[in-house]
Formats: sequence, structure tokens, C-alpha cells
Amino acid sequence: MDVAAIFCFLLVLITTTTTISSSAYAAQTNGACFPYERDALLSFKSGIQSDPQKLLASWNGDDCCRWTGVNCSYSTGHVLKIDLRNSFFLDDLLHPPIHSEYPHGMRGKISSSLLALHHLEYLDLSGNLLGGEAVQIPRFLGSLPNLVYLNLSSTDFSGRVPPHLGNLSKLQYLDIDTTWNDEENNMHSEDISWLARLPLLVFLDMSGVNLSITGDWVQVLNKLSNLRVLRLHACQLPFPYPAIVDSNLTSLEIVDLSDNRINTLNPSYWFWHASTIRHLDLMNNMIVGPLPGAMGNMTSLEVLNLGGNHLSDVKAKPLENLCNLRELTLWSNKINQDMAEFLDGLPPCAWSKLELLDLSTTNISGEIPNWINRWTNLSILQLSSNMLVGSIPLEIGMPSKLRTLDLDGNHLNGSISEEHLASLVNLEELDLSYNSVQMVINLSWIPPFKLRMAYFPHCQTGPYFPLWLQGQRDLIYLDISDTGIVDYLPDWFWSVFSNTTYLNISCNQISGKLPRTLEFMSSALIFDFNSNNLTGILPQLPRYLQELDISKNSLSGPLPTKFGAPYLLDLLLSENKITGTIPSYICQLQFLCVLDLAKNHLVGQLPLCFDGSKETQNKSMLALVLYENSLSGNFPLFVQSFPELILLDLAHNKHIGELPTWIAKMLPQLSYLRLRNNMFSGSIPVQLMELGHLQFLDLAYNRISGSIPESLANLTAMIPDQDHQQPLENPLYWSYERPSSASDTYYAKFDDSLEVVSKGQYLDYTSNVVYMVALDLSHNNIVGEIPEEITSLVGMAVLNLSHNQLSGKIPEKIGQLRSLESLDFSWNELSGEIPSSLSDITTLSKLNLSYNNLSGRIPSGNQLQALIDPASSYFGNSYLCGPPLLRNCSAPEVARGYHDGHQSDSDERYLYLGMAVGFVLSLWIVFVTFLFSRTWRVAYFQMFDKLLY
Repeated sequence: MDVAAIFCFLLVLITTTTTISSSAYAAQTNGACFPYERDALLSFKSGIQSDPQKLLASWNGDDCCRWTGVNCSYSTGHVLKIDLRNSFFLDDLLHPPIHSEYPHGMRGKISSSLLALHHLEYLDLSGNLLGGEAVQIPRFLGSLPNLVYLNLSSTDFSGRVPPHLGNLSKLQYLDIDTTWNDEENNMHSEDISWLARLPLLVFLDMSGVNLSITGDWVQVLNKLSNLRVLRLHACQLPFPYPAIVDSNLTSLEIVDLSDNRINTLNPSYWFWHASTIRHLDLMNNMIVGPLPGAMGNMTSLEVLNLGGNHLSDVKAKPLENLCNLRELTLWSNKINQDMAEFLDGLPPCAWSKLELLDLSTTNISGEIPNWINRWTNLSILQLSSNMLVGSIPLEIGMPSKLRTLDLDGNHLNGSISEEHLASLVNLEELDLSYNSVQMVINLSWIPPFKLRMAYFPHCQTGPYFPLWLQGQRDLIYLDISDTGIVDYLPDWFWSVFSNTTYLNISCNQISGKLPRTLEFMSSALIFDFNSNNLTGILPQLPRYLQELDISKNSLSGPLPTKFGAPYLLDLLLSENKITGTIPSYICQLQFLCVLDLAKNHLVGQLPLCFDGSKETQNKSMLALVLYENSLSGNFPLFVQSFPELILLDLAHNKHIGELPTWIAKMLPQLSYLRLRNNMFSGSIPVQLMELGHLQFLDLAYNRISGSIPESLANLTAMIPDQDHQQPLENPLYWSYERPSSASDTYYAKFDDSLEVVSKGQYLDYTSNVVYMVALDLSHNNIVGEIPEEITSLVGMAVLNLSHNQLSGKIPEKIGQLRSLESLDFSWNELSGEIPSSLSDITTLSKLNLSYNNLSGRIPSGNQLQALIDPASSYFGNSYLCGPPLLRNCSAPEVARGYHDGHQSDSDERYLYLGMAVGFVLSLWIVFVTFLFSRTWRVAYFQMFDKLLY
């Protein structure tokens, strides 16, 4: 009999019997139950601090057998069953309770009063928060001698699994799965020998429990001869292990060893010899090599999941005896074969049974064979991220049971019409993303299916909006981005898709006005409308919305004082026509990670959120992007509310005043600081050099004065350590995971970018911003010398100190900056020779040393010879010579050129002094001659009379 059917029958039998019996007994005892058992249950209730689903609301009165979740024996009246599972959490895994307002389970502690329930057989507290940090599963649960069923899955217990559970000798079902809470879980067990004392165990799930040092786990499990279901997902199981000669696991049907450290499919592994296994899950391990021939012995196998491993040259031959195969999952392995050739090798005896086939990211090639319809029972077909070519055959739509069809990320072309889809009456998910496919579907066509997920980005769907979507009211995920739509949003758009969770219409030319409110879209989590022609003002947003991108549209008017969505993670509104000030409501968005209001018409000062208390701080904010507005005032205290801030961009605004000294203290994680084109004044705070994560600093086009701090060497993020330092996680990039397949993690683009002036032009960095290391202090009033310490920042790609009043020499060790791509020291008062080490920078593609007082021969060699228009790099330096300039380094010039700066200045002073003395002496001789010679005076004035008349 099917394992699921066995358990369903068992649970129904227990539930029905106990329900009927409890009612009958209650009738016999005039609605009373054993007082000590009632007291025990009430004591348990008193340990529960919150009960949002009101599971315990009925726990009043004398008859505890009538309370919700409690069932009693018909014959004895004793409590047999307590079922208080958090049905919301377990029934809606797509939307776990990430916020406190979601209907989470009970919170509190499990009272030891349950020990009074000596006859208890069934205890289910799954999905509730009854533990906490350093709170173990209560040991006293091992003292409930009649317990048959124990489910503590998806709770928040931690620490060691108590071996006392081994005292439950009658236990048949044990579930302590912790994987729902991977980030905080630290439940572990060093010794699971206590499991051997549970001889009746049929179901065991310890997924997520750390078993990394339990070397004898296979021998222990081998003693559980009645075991039918084994789930040890993500347990860090130690491999390899000794082979078992005589296996007692003769009843085993379901094995889940996914997300462990298995690195090979050794033929001696115990599960090859368990001929009863119907379901084998080895997903997300480190298995290499081909499929072993021993797999052909598992003739009972119905489900085989090997996805997420590193198998190579996978052939279908080892599967030829698996006539019962219903599901085959191989994603992320390397088949390296023509698709038709591989499919033709699958067991013909399973063609009519195969329901799921996942070959995503397996390097299959060729065309989709037109005989794909031989799998008449196929329900899920996933072929994404391969090298498939050609057009999509009509036959792909013939398996009428098909629910999921994923063809994204291939090189398919041609068109897809309603003829391809007309027979797919059960279709729920369709993914044609990132192919050169044109959807030629009649605007009046009415599909026979009801989609839940539709992904068509980069497919040619336009120019008209696909009206056939009007009937798809069950859509949860819709992506029609970059599909060539040049049309108005239809009137029905917002109402039809009111239940969507993810809605993406970006990168089209869609026009239309946003509605006044989107609050009715209560399921929405992610909206991406960027790069369209949408108008209107920012509407009231859905309450649980997390991501909103309406950048590069034509929104106008001011931001509302309140726009809802208190759980927003990313708010991207750049490149619109939004006016007014930034509302103080922004301060209330405690989960906000990215706020981008760049390239709008915002004015005034930023709101003041920070009052000095930790409660007012937003510890989620990573990126604040406000460039190209008309914001004013001093450096905004607003940012003090965001101690985790990584990127701050206030460029091209009207901020004034000095840079504050508290930046490093209040924003210790800051990595990207861009303040160019403002009116900041004063000197560069020395404290700014304490930002250990700072790798991008742009203060260009301000009124900064003073000198460059010598403590530049403290900017350690500009000194990469190949062994230890890794690029920070990009705050401008967010992702979402599609629930259809474990391999489908998609990254949605953050369309805005970090603008960098490099190589004489404006460059935009988005996904690769984590690799940009730059220092730009150009167009200020900075004086003094370039500190030698600047040469220690060897990770810099861009260094721009131009248009200042810097003097002295170029640092001799400038050649240590081996990563430089752009170097600009132009329009300063630098003197002396150009260091020869400059030629050591082989990555340099833009160099500008023009308009200084540099002298001597220009260095040559390496990358300096490959610069575009190299002569322009040295214009305005009168005493430079040699290629690429036309001025030769002749002997006199060379001699003069080799003087140091002080000697050259001395020569100039003597030259001008000699000219002045000569002029005064000549003038004095003329004056004396006129004074003492009357004849010369008369002759001189007569000459002028003749010239005048």
C-alpha cells in the first residue's frame, strides 16, 4: 500500500475514532473529563503568551474533550490526542510569516504539565514558536510512554536533540524538521544511538539537524526494520561510511538525503540494495562522475531526484530497467548530449508513466523532438537554460496533462501560436523567457487554461498588449518585461491581476495612468514597472508590498505624505518628474533597504528621523540614492538613522556646509560615498579616513579646501587582499526565488547605477559596482602636496585630483597603483619629473597630466605607448620633452630639464632680475644725457614737432 495512503488512513482513523469516542464519553459523564487532565491542559495554556489563530480560545469549561485540538478515548475518557499545528504556516509555504502581522503560530513554552497525560498517543505542535535561542526540545517529552505520533517540525527549538526521546518505545512517527528556519537553526546531535530504541518507527524526519559527527548513523538506521520514510535533508551527514552487508531496511520506501555532502554514488551504498525504495532524493549534493550501473537494480524506483549535483556525461542507459519511473530530475548536471538522443534512451516501458522531467541547465542541445508527445502522462517539463535551438514543435502541446512548461534561457526561435497551446487545458505555468520567440496569438483568443505563472520577458509579444491575458485571473506571477509592447494599459489590467504576487511589465513603452490606490492588490509582494510611460502620482500601495520599481517613467506631483506598504524593502522611483519634498513617512519604513529617488525635481531638506535612540534607527537601509535633484541644506542628519548604510549618493544637488566628522562613527559600513556637484566647503575630515569599508569616494565639483589627509592608508577597502577580502554584497541588486523549481533563482535588475567619471567620460556601474574602487577629489580648492600614502591604495581603478591647487612632486611610487585605469592630475601646480614607475601601470587607458609645471623627459614603455592621443596627456607643461611631444630633449634643454624645481625657479628669478636692472640702467642713461646736454634736448623736441605737423 502507498505510504501516504497508510498515514492518511492512520491519521483519519485516530482522528475519527477519538472524536467519536470523546463525544460519547462526554455524553456519559455529563460533559466532564478527568479533572487532573483538564488542569494539565490549562497549565499548558497558561504557558502560551500569544495565540493569533485562537486555537486555545475554546479551552474553557469542564469538558476538555470538546476543546479544539483535543480528542479523548471513547472507552476510558483519557486525552489521547493534541493537535495544535500552525495550519497557516504549513499550508502556505510560498508565503511564510515574515512579518509579525501574518497569522503566525503560538508563542510561549511547553509546560511539563503534559506529563499528567499518561495516555497521550498523538502530539502535534508543528509550526509554533515554543522554543527560542538555547531552548532545547523538552526532555520530559521522552516520558510520555504511550506516544505514537510526535511532530515538532518548524518550531524554533535549538541545541542538542534530547536522547530521552529514545524512551518512546511505541513511537511510530517522529518529525523534528528544522529547515524552515535555516539561518537561525543550530539543532544538533552527536549521537543518535537512541533511535535504535524505537523499533516501531515508521516515519523519521530530522531534516536540518546537524549530524556531522554521528559517524555510525547508517548502522543505527539499519536497526529500524519498520522504517518506511527517512528524511535527513540538510543534516551535514558524514560521507563516506562503511558498507552494510545485511540490510534490515526491507520496508524503506522514501529516502531524502538532499543538501548533504555526498560526493559520489558508490555502488556499496546501502540504498542501492533496498529494492523497496520508490522515492530517492539526492538533490544539492556534490556528486560527480556518471550514473552508476547499480541504479538499474532499483526497479521499484518511481521518483529519482539528482538535481543540483555535478554529474557529467549523464547517459540514460543505467535507467533502462526503471519501468516505474514517474519523476526524473537532473537539473544542473551535465548531460552534454543532443536532447533527442538522450530522451530516446529513457526506458520505453516508462513512457506512459513519466509525469515530471527536469533537464534544466544540463547542457542539452539540438532541437526539441516532435515526438515529445510520446509521454502522454507528462505533467511537468522543464528544459530551461540549455542550448536548444530551432522552433517549438506543435507536438509539445499534445500531452494534455501538462501543467508546467519551462523553456526559458535557450536559443529557440520562430513563433508560438494558440495552436501550440490549444490542447493544454491543465496548463498552470508557462515560461518562454529569454528566447527569440514571437508570440503570434489572436487578440480575441480565449485560452482553455488558467495560468498561475506566466513568464515571457524578452519574447516578442507586442506591439499590442496581449489581450488573451484578460481571462487569467488566477495569475500569481506575471512577467511581460521587454516584450516590445507599445500600447496603453487596458482598463481591466489592475482588476484582473489583483491577486498577483509578482508583476513585471518593465522595459516596454506602456502608457497609462496609475490608479489612485493599489491597496486592493493585497497579495502583491513585487511590482516592477520601470522604463515605461506611466503617469500620475505615486498611489497608495498594497500593504505587504516589498519591492517597488517605477523608475524611468513620467510620474509627477509630490510624494504622498503616506503611501502605505510599511514592509517595503526597495523603493525605486528614479528618473521621473516627482516634485516637492521627501515626506517624513520614509522614516517609518523600518525594513527599507534601497531608496532611490534620483533624477527627479525634489527640493528642500531631508526629513529628520534620528532622535538619538536605537529605536529610531533603520538597520536595514543599505543604499540611499538621491542624485540630480535640488535638495539643499547641510549634510543631511537624515542618514544617521541608517547605521548599516553601504551606498550614499547625494551628487548634483545644492547641499552646503562642511562635511561632518561623524560619518565614520554613524555610518561605519559605508562603502560608496558620492557627493559631487554640490557646494560643500571646508576641509576633508580626517575622520573620513576611518571608514574601513570605503572603496569609492567622489567629492568632485565642490568647494573643498585644505590638504589631502595623509591617513589615506587607513582606507583598507582600497587595498584588496586576495586571500581574505571579498566584494561586498551589491546593495543595488535584489533577487527572488521562483517556487516552481529548486534551481530557479532569478535576479531582478536594479536599473539605476553608480555614475563614475572614468577615462574622461561618464560610466554607469550596476551589477559590477562591487568591483569599482575610485577616488575623485577634482574641481575643488585643495592645496598642498599629494601624500605619498596615496600609493598604498593599490586597488584603485580611478584616481582624479585634477583642477585643484596641488603642488610639489608626483609621488615616486605612483607605479604601485597597478590597477589604475584612469589617472588625472591635470590643472594643478605639480612640478618636477614624471616618475618612471608610471610605466609599470599596465592597465592604464586614460592619463592626463596636462597644465602643470612638470619637467624632464617623459617616461616611455608598456601601456604609456598605447594611450589614445598620448600627447594631450602632457599639454601645458613647458619643460617636458621627448615622445609623444615634438619637443626634443637636446643638450641644453635636457640640462635645464634635469634641474630640480627649486633650481628652475632660481633661474627664472635671475632672468627677470637681469631684465629689470637693464631696463632701469638704460632709462637712467637717457635721463642723464638729456639733463646735461642742451643740444640733445633741442634735437629731440624738434623731431617730435616735425612728426606732429
